[in-house]
Amino acid sequence: MFRENNQHLQHGLFDTFQQLPAKVQQRLETSWADTFYREVFCRMDESPFAVLYSDEPSRPNIPINLLVCVDILKAGFGWSDEELYDEIQFNLQVRHALGLRDISIVPFELRTVYNFRNRLSRHMQERGENLLEQVFVQITDEHLGTLKLKTGHQRMDSVMISSNIRQTTRLQLLIEVVQRVWRVLTEEDQAQYTAVFEAYLQGTSGQYCYRVKGQDLSGHLAAVGQLMYQLVTELEEQYAEQPVYQMLQRVFGEHFAVEDSEESDAAVVRAKVGDELSADSLQSPDDWEATYREKRGKGYRGYVSNLTETCDPENPLQLITCVQVGPNLTDDEQMLVDALPGLKARTDLETVWTDGGATGPGAEEACREHQVEHVPTSIRGCHVSSTKLGLSAFEWELDEAGDPKTVCCPGGQQVTVRAGFSPGRFIADFDATVCEKCSWADRCCAEPRKRRPARAVYVTARQAQVARLRRRSLETRKPGGNWRAAIESTVRSVTHPFGGQAGKLPVRGQPRVTQVIFCSAFMVNLRRIWRYERDLAEKTSENLRLSLLLGFRGLRSWFHSRSVRRFRSFGLIPVKS
Repeated sequence: MFRENNQHLQHGLFDTFQQLPAKVQQRLETSWADTFYREVFCRMDESPFAVLYSDEPSRPNIPINLLVCVDILKAGFGWSDEELYDEIQFNLQVRHALGLRDISIVPFELRTVYNFRNRLSRHMQERGENLLEQVFVQITDEHLGTLKLKTGHQRMDSVMISSNIRQTTRLQLLIEVVQRVWRVLTEEDQAQYTAVFEAYLQGTSGQYCYRVKGQDLSGHLAAVGQLMYQLVTELEEQYAEQPVYQMLQRVFGEHFAVEDSEESDAAVVRAKVGDELSADSLQSPDDWEATYREKRGKGYRGYVSNLTETCDPENPLQLITCVQVGPNLTDDEQMLVDALPGLKARTDLETVWTDGGATGPGAEEACREHQVEHVPTSIRGCHVSSTKLGLSAFEWELDEAGDPKTVCCPGGQQVTVRAGFSPGRFIADFDATVCEKCSWADRCCAEPRKRRPARAVYVTARQAQVARLRRRSLETRKPGGNWRAAIESTVRSVTHPFGGQAGKLPVRGQPRVTQVIFCSAFMVNLRRIWRYERDLAEKTSENLRLSLLLGFRGLRSWFHSRSVRRFRSFGLIPVKS
């Protein structure tokens, strides 16, 4: 049965906090723990988690805000579960952050945390609803309002996240799947297939591959493929609903092709090679959602996370506003498209800053739809010639549909762009007499017309859009103009507890990876709020101290002048002539 946690609001008879020395209490009240308790623990709306529990009268749940905050602390500090449990038992700051004021009470065992994580994961897989994201959005929106942060300008960047899986060879992966199929067979089926499985049950999959020589690899792949084809065909009726059979079926389809034999009626199983193997194929039997991607010459097996944060220079601090997690094959452009509706609905988003990976027709169309200006710091595509002016040297004005409307050349000549003879193409005619006097004439990309005294630029709508983006990108490279660069440190802060960028998370599977990244982002925001409050308190204290000092000096000067006047009236101090 679901019940919200309000017990921490009422201090008990055995409140350990009240028994601490005054200086220790003061240190706790100014530490990160007090900020965490106020800004995360107490703000959390627990009602969305009611769907995880029964409506029937039963034993109440362990407080939701306690369980969620436990995972936030674990991710934020990079603790293992055992370290986390020790911190809850013996660390006063952690207990204060979790509202546990009685040191003699440990409210749960670790298995309770495990069960809660599993419930969150199952709910995400079955209903596609991330309850942690709802809490993150709720608390973050409250922080944005309380701190009066401007959200018109925001920046985003993505980072590769490695899943906690073994890096295996192709053959080892196939052998591992075969061995797991054997484990789920009934005793009768194991007796029937003993002969065909025997070669693959002599040790682990790694030990099997260790004995395979390089020149024999193709033969082993063919043998495994033939066995898998037999199992997929013969076991479907009895095991079709079991996850292991579904994994077998998936792996066989990803790695092998069945072709008709010219010599007989029997089908021929062929191992796929090269481009036939997809990057979204199964990377591990323990993580079905992980995908493979190469970036900057390095291979990653896992996921990608995209982070968005405020970047208005007038804000005293910046907060992460949106967290996305998906297979690492997800393009940055798609991340931007998916994030825009929620950001636009929650914030006053006007301009979004990204790198070149988030540029493309889909991103520009989404930005126009949501009336958001897109400022990329680089553009994907070919490099602009250094000897000739490109289209980005021109100032393009687009209409609501994204088609070029007007253009101004580097020489200052502005003309209207008209539709060309072919669909989707446009022409800008410049006055040739003006162009002849222009200092850029030798390097200009405008071509002389044959039948009229004009020089023309021929573009498509996409070329004009890219040119406009590229010009904006060049403008942002001016000193103080690139507001996106600082997002790199935010990405580093989120991934730091797990080994930095592209570090391997201690979990696997998209639901658990998503939970960990959201919890780490929670902690990044919390630390920023705490530092802001601490600096503000120090500044206020310093101003108060200075005011008191100046006030004391003024009061002392007043008393001194008054005493001098009084002594002079009594003739005790001679009056200066």
